[in-house]
Amino acid sequence: MSRQQNEEDTNSVLFDARNEYYIGNFMGSINFVLPEQGTAGPELLSYMYLSYLAIDSGRIVASDIKEGNSTPLQALRLVHEAFEQPSRTEELLEKLTDKVAGEEDETNIWHLATAIVYCHDGQFENALKILHGSTNLESMALSVQCLLRLQRVDLAKQLVAKMQEISDDATLTQLAQAWVALAQGTEQMQDAFHIYQEFCEKFKPTPALLNGQAVVHLGLERYEEADSVLRESLLKKHNDYDTLINLMVHAHLTGKPTEAITRNLEQLRQFYPKSDFVTDLDKKSAEFDRLCLQYDVESGEKLLAI
Repeated sequence: MSRQQNEEDTNSVLFDARNEYYIGNFMGSINFVLPEQGTAGPELLSYMYLSYLAIDSGRIVASDIKEGNSTPLQALRLVHEAFEQPSRTEELLEKLTDKVAGEEDETNIWHLATAIVYCHDGQFENALKILHGSTNLESMALSVQCLLRLQRVDLAKQLVAKMQEISDDATLTQLAQAWVALAQGTEQMQDAFHIYQEFCEKFKPTPALLNGQAVVHLGLERYEEADSVLRESLLKKHNDYDTLINLMVHAHLTGKPTEAITRNLEQLRQFYPKSDFVTDLDKKSAEFDRLCLQYDVESGEKLLAI
């Protein structure tokens, strides 16, 4: 996470832990860090704790990082608290932003943690303000994700170009290129596929990389190939959030029975009841039901008038 992260150091544990985290191999990142835990500094430990957060093992973060911890890792404890207690988000963001404003953040952990909480709360503009002007690749990559969520593909593309100037071959730069290529649509999608394929061969396939490939296949109407990589992703993690959603998309596009979509939707409701996808779908369903009821009432009144 440090400002020196752009320096190539392919022999270090930090390099390995960082890259495993980036491609979504969270247990791989954890396993690189664990043997060094007793002597590791905050930067290396941060990837282990971020990985625990990613696999919903935040209790380990809370257990290891005590409230009185004086290192930047305290920021990740606050991230865990924000994930677990949404009602405290405003209070926790105040603590995080105070730290960002008041202290030198050599590891960049405080900035990233603050931006992560803003993103989790849907405040992408505020996340961008925290990350603005940074030349740290992690901050820039997170900014790219925020811009894509805000439908500003043009600005995301410009930011990726700046990342390429800093380190064109860096894992995060390549991934950010793939994200933007997917957002641009079919003409650029094959470029994204090559990046995901290269990383699957260079490291190992993960649900994140496989879902990237699946989105390309779906966008280019290569449905058999999409089904194949999505099934492979399920073997990696049977209840992966993105995989379940993409399986629903695949089922819809290929005209599979409604039961196929319902089955995956029920798994999403079971494992991710508060996710953006489920909550947004519930809102749309409730609105549809309301409009149907309103239409029925209005139609009944017209019939009575006749």
